[in-house]
Amino acid sequence: MRTGVLLRWPAHPLIVAAAAVLLLNDHVLKPAWPGFVTGKLSDVAGLVAAPPVLALLLGLFLADRAGAAAAVLLTGAGFAWVKLTATGADAASAAWSVVNGPSVILADPSDLVALPALGLSWWAWRRVAAAPPLPERLVFRVRVLVATPFAVLAITATSAPSETLPSVDSVRIEGTQVVVEANGGSYGSTSGLDGWRFLSEVPSAESAPRRPRVEACAPESAAHCYRVHGAGVIDNMDSHGGRMLGVDETTDAGRTWHTAWEVPAVRWLFVERQHPFPASVTRVSELASTEIAVRAVPGGHQVIVVNGVEGLTVRDAGGAWHRIPFVVPGKGLDIRPVPLTAFGRAIGDDVGTAGLLTLLALLIGTTVAAGRVRARNGRGLLAALPIGGFLVAAIPLSGFVAFFGSDAGQSTGLWLVTSLCLVGVGIALILVPRPLRRSRMPAVAAAAVLTGLASAGPALGWTLGHPQEHGTAVVLGLVLAAVSLPVVVAAGWWAGALDPPRLEEPPWPPMPGAR
Repeated sequence: MRTGVLLRWPAHPLIVAAAAVLLLNDHVLKPAWPGFVTGKLSDVAGLVAAPPVLALLLGLFLADRAGAAAAVLLTGAGFAWVKLTATGADAASAAWSVVNGPSVILADPSDLVALPALGLSWWAWRRVAAAPPLPERLVFRVRVLVATPFAVLAITATSAPSETLPSVDSVRIEGTQVVVEANGGSYGSTSGLDGWRFLSEVPSAESAPRRPRVEACAPESAAHCYRVHGAGVIDNMDSHGGRMLGVDETTDAGRTWHTAWEVPAVRWLFVERQHPFPASVTRVSELASTEIAVRAVPGGHQVIVVNGVEGLTVRDAGGAWHRIPFVVPGKGLDIRPVPLTAFGRAIGDDVGTAGLLTLLALLIGTTVAAGRVRARNGRGLLAALPIGGFLVAAIPLSGFVAFFGSDAGQSTGLWLVTSLCLVGVGIALILVPRPLRRSRMPAVAAAAVLTGLASAGPALGWTLGHPQEHGTAVVLGLVLAAVSLPVVVAAGWWAGALDPPRLEEPPWPPMPGAR
């Protein structure tokens, strides 16, 4: 039986090498030696590795050769569209942000010099298409099953490392305008809400740490004052219970204070996870309300609060508080507050855990089935070894993805792709011909996937605020996974059952009147 050619394409040594170069260049060489060579090397390696991955999708609808040709042409056309047009770059940025966390891809016509690399990918396709069929031995299947997810992960786990996240750092009032400092520049606005325009670069001497203004009073009443929650915060992992984004208010000259506005402490972790800090190290001072300014406006006073990577919070003259973005199109600054609830966001670790639990459930179900077969005919227990070995290998593989995808933070998309690859390989391994009944093993796979989904369910609820605490969601996920295990065991027991005896029919019809 011939192994699918499109599945063998990502397993070609050239494609595997390109995927390895892509990972190494984006996460080791680029940060160490940024420049023309490392910049173009990623484009070349990506153009070699991308068509085989795209062909896996196109192969669902097209014949092998047509799917391969379409994959190469679409990769080249898409690359050219992204690099030649702002619309293409924006679309690529939005799509890549879903998979790999917030990302910015810029149009750069000079990158088109990498397009000939598509010829290398097509050459690899021609080689695997002309090669003789591979034997059905397990070693060849494992080669295909491992190389294909590796190519997928190499593409999805790559990201452009950054040294900082853009943030709003300070605020002050100058005459009739609000002036803020962000990313080394000063910007002014008369409304304090939008219409920001560049004023000047901040001299390096002024960029040194300074004492921020953490408390300010209303112009019409010295007893009516505001103070920020993040006053005096330093860069460490202590979030002070999550009450970092907020403002307290007093109307009696500081004798009593009450919270005027804040991001609820139970949602601070969800907010933090949506900001992929470089090297996955959260800088608490950039995710806190650290400085405040108050000015008189018609009808009352306006309060402007600096929230770092969360942009600004503004209180209008009517007393309403608003989280607002800080956007300067000409400078490429777009610092926005993230939502407090958003289905499926920022649960990368939960999705990764669900994938590993699914593999564990596959191992349990397969072991039960293999054990029942062995009890009947003395063989079959070795059938559980491939999935057991893969589960052991999946743990360091997850660490590998976490390392190379560190700039994506807790991006759900990256870990969803990773988990789907791991589970797909696991399911393929339990379906390899062996003493187990292949017709019944899909039931074990379905029960295992149900276990993984059950473990991830509470985390999805947490993204919507139910439950509010992430720790509660983790515990609920483990409980639901444990409750689902009896289903896995039952599926494994059924899969290892003996075939019911078949009644032999006579080779000729019975004689009329025969009893």
